[in-house]
Amino acid sequence: MKRTKKTNSEMIIDTLLTGQALRSPDITSMVAKASGKEVKIQDVASILAKLSNNEKCDLGYLISKKKTDRGYVYSLVKEAFKLSPEQTYDLTRKTGKDRFTLEEAIKKNPKLKKHVKASHAKRGLGRVGRGAGQLKALPSTKKELTDTALRDIVAGFLSEVTYQGGLNINVNLTIQFKGMG
Repeated sequence: MKRTKKTNSEMIIDTLLTGQALRSPDITSMVAKASGKEVKIQDVASILAKLSNNEKCDLGYLISKKKTDRGYVYSLVKEAFKLSPEQTYDLTRKTGKDRFTLEEAIKKNPKLKKHVKASHAKRGLGRVGRGAGQLKALPSTKKELTDTALRDIVAGFLSEVTYQGGLNINVNLTIQFKGMG
């Protein structure tokens, strides 16, 4: 059974789908008008903070948040308008049966990829935060790593883990020693 009542997040997304660059008071007013009920600006600001943060939801990659002298102005990137409203809503969810994912959005419109951090789009892994550029991929060919290079890789990795707040990781490591019989 399809539900008909929209959440506040969906109504905020609907205002962004108008194509306008809007401040939170404007969005609050439009959501209040659409819902027919009083909406608090702090509630809208809180939801906007979550929606525009790509660490919290995938739609954050597609919301432009620009600081002006009068506060932040929010808008959807133009490439996001090729998605249906339902697909856009799905990008706010982390789970759900048959939900539309960021990877599917990029397949549908490859131009979205430029708004998504390369490592997230390419590997389909979790969010990549500060310092991620310091982690270099290991070469696919068999080459020797110097102690310093390995130390730098491990230090960069641990720095990222610390920044992310810790991780649960399963690691398979194969080490080959040369010269041992």
